[in-house]
Amino acid sequence: MKKIIVFGGGQVGSSVAKILSDDGNDITLVDYDKEVLSDLQEKMDIKTVHGLASYPSVQKIADAENCDMVIAVTGSDEVNMAACHVAKSIYNVPKRIARLRANEYLRDEDGFDKTHFSISEVITPNILITDYVKNILEHPGAFQTFQFSSGLVQVVAVTVLPEGPLSGKKLSEFRKHMPNVDVKVISIYRDKKHNIPNGDTVVLPGDDVYFLATEENMRFMSELRKTTEKPHNVMIAGGGRVGSALAKKLESIYNLKLIEKDKHVAKQVAQELLSTVVLNNDIADESLLNNENISDVDYFCAVTNNDQMNILSAKLAKDMGAKRTIAIVNKSSYRNLVSKEIDIVVSPEDVTIGSLLASVRTSDIVNVHQLATGDAEAMEIIVHGDAKTSKLVGKKISELNLPIDIVIGAIVRKEAVMLANDDLIIETDDHVIIFVLDKKDISKVEKMFQVSVGFF
Repeated sequence: MKKIIVFGGGQVGSSVAKILSDDGNDITLVDYDKEVLSDLQEKMDIKTVHGLASYPSVQKIADAENCDMVIAVTGSDEVNMAACHVAKSIYNVPKRIARLRANEYLRDEDGFDKTHFSISEVITPNILITDYVKNILEHPGAFQTFQFSSGLVQVVAVTVLPEGPLSGKKLSEFRKHMPNVDVKVISIYRDKKHNIPNGDTVVLPGDDVYFLATEENMRFMSELRKTTEKPHNVMIAGGGRVGSALAKKLESIYNLKLIEKDKHVAKQVAQELLSTVVLNNDIADESLLNNENISDVDYFCAVTNNDQMNILSAKLAKDMGAKRTIAIVNKSSYRNLVSKEIDIVVSPEDVTIGSLLASVRTSDIVNVHQLATGDAEAMEIIVHGDAKTSKLVGKKISELNLPIDIVIGAIVRKEAVMLANDDLIIETDDHVIIFVLDKKDISKVEKMFQVSVGFF
């Protein structure tokens, strides 16, 4: 059990506090808003402290001198930086994680150094979201994609189309369509729950299927779509931090247009980009979308900091003929309402929390991704120890007696990817890609990877 202080009771702060508390950690949450703290106390069993995170007196009340880690996710970058500096310089907290949003704090050329503010690790939502959206565009037809082991292992989630080759068929027939493709189906999400499939499982229209494969084997994605054409035309709605960063990553790959209402921002973004057409207008202007041939757009990405505008513009673009729409939506209540009207709804909270959890949990956990359903996680964990000190080393996967909701998808050994099977033997330093389909089992996974005292 770790003693952790979370600074900031917003969506990310409250969510990560709950997850870590459920994991069995001792959590204290600090926020300047008494109403926020009152609401959180009703929902979860954690300690709360009222005050500004960067004040030494507030951190003293939160018992910073005895904590293992602080996570600074307030709404202010500057408060997050100051809170980490106070935690280290006064209370010598071993690990300090800060969320920083402003691009000015992220560019190496600007001379910013996180160590000057005693920050151990920086979480950058803009970069995380940008990479998330870029991955989706690289796998047309997917509603979620992420990777492990520096891209060696890819996970892609797709919704099965009624006319798709898998619809109404057993998974055992999958190889008849693609006999040379090595792919593992991790889970089928149906009726609001994850189902671990076998060869006799029949795939139904509307199922959300989670595939795992190496990058070279991901060509099977085209078989699950109506068309094999790759996207060419992309339109970005919003030229803020996410929109401008996304445009920089995409403009060398796609025909790109970016819409930004603020004239000053639009001018600045246009100067930073090379080939992107920047339009100074309202993202929900019907005549503009029509004049810019919205019906020829393969992906419309609404990435402003306004949920309502993202939802409205994405829905309008879809109604006017855009092939697929992506919208950033912060409020979970909104996401549930529009999930069927917008092709891909991106939750900054989920994307950020996955990165936070990888930093917070044991040092052996390299990556954590939350599945789009929100009730499951995928992790990359390094195996340590030997046959005497480890519960895993030297054992076949079939000998591990895993709970039914825990699935090992693959093992990466010295950059070689092996899809999991019952006879695969786990070795020291393996990177295990493991899926926890019920979060209550996460503590079991951590214990499973723990090494006995003899290892040290």
